[in-house]
Amino acid sequence: MEGHPKFVEHWRWRYRDPATGRTCQTLLPISEREAAELPEAQRIEGSMLLREAEGDDFPETGAEVHRSVFESEQGL
Repeated sequence: MEGHPKFVEHWRWRYRDPATGRTCQTLLPISEREAAELPEAQRIEGSMLLREAEGDDFPETGAEVHRSVFESEQGL
């Protein structure tokens, strides 16, 4: 791979189970793209892992792109 390695954020997510209405959590960290399929998905603070990825089929991410749920709840 040429240049700098690319990393994708993987988080554990909290989401609402559509069948039961209960709040659930993913067992393993997954990407935002995968979490988009979960209803009302929210990141669980402190669970982020960076994983190296190959290819250019994902957007750049960073603090300025994706603010945490905690920050948005605090009105920051």
